[in-house]
Amino acid sequence: MKKRVILDVDTGIDDAVAIAMAVYSSKLKVELITTIAGNLSVNEVTKNTLNLLDYIGKPNIPVAIGANKPLEREKDNSIQAHGKKGLGRFKFPKHNLRPLKTDAVEKMHEIIGKSKEQIVIIALGPLTNVAQLLRTYPEDMEKIEYILVSGGLLHDSKKNPYIGFNVMQDPEAAKYVLKSGERIIICPSNHGHEAFLNYDDIEKTRTTNRTGEMLEYIFRSYKDRHVKDGAATHDPCAVTFVSNPEIFDTQDMYVHIRFIESKQTGVIDFDATKTPNMQVATGIHVKKFKKIFFDTLKKMP
Repeated sequence: MKKRVILDVDTGIDDAVAIAMAVYSSKLKVELITTIAGNLSVNEVTKNTLNLLDYIGKPNIPVAIGANKPLEREKDNSIQAHGKKGLGRFKFPKHNLRPLKTDAVEKMHEIIGKSKEQIVIIALGPLTNVAQLLRTYPEDMEKIEYILVSGGLLHDSKKNPYIGFNVMQDPEAAKYVLKSGERIIICPSNHGHEAFLNYDDIEKTRTTNRTGEMLEYIFRSYKDRHVKDGAATHDPCAVTFVSNPEIFDTQDMYVHIRFIESKQTGVIDFDATKTPNMQVATGIHVKKFKKIFFDTLKKMP
């Protein structure tokens, strides 16, 4: 039986790869994609999401628009790691896809409430939508199998921590979700840095099919200071954890949001010495991940 999932995204480049992998996975059934302001405004993120779904031949997956700003602060627009439009300069063809009229939180609640099986929420962007869902409809928590959070960095410097984008954009929402009592699994950015697509992988992507050509083009605009010779795969790793958890190592840890006053933001802290409160993906089998990536890519147009 396929695992039923909701994708919560701020569609930039690695989100696009993750969405494509999720909707073509033989092990996942994507019930809904919700958009959140992150890499861009929520309207631009929604436009990118619809463009992508049309291009890869999955126009029937519903898309609902979420929050356009963090819970308690203004949106930070200082980081542009995915180009000005989020998907580089690739020009998608015109289409007639439109988002749902129901907003993200209400549609998540509707789908969770009607589902006979538990649902996994895969959070690939800031956690604003997820926090609002848990605040507004705490009764949904028992029907959520777990929330997979893409973010954080293991073995990070405490004095000069890696300011992960998803938490940095809305640390208050991240704190709320992590302290909610819901089952949380963290897929840190380490895996996207380790299982990155090198230039040979990207060339293989380009020559696989039409979708691969598009992905190679948008990879040209992707910037990650940890990956100098290829494209990071943070969000694709997060989706793969849900579809293929057997290729990951995990450890139970104490995880919390630590606020950094000097930088007016927060980061995810991991501590294996304290009483654990959630599961963390600590290792990935890179060759198996890449096989899953290319096997899934071959299913696309």
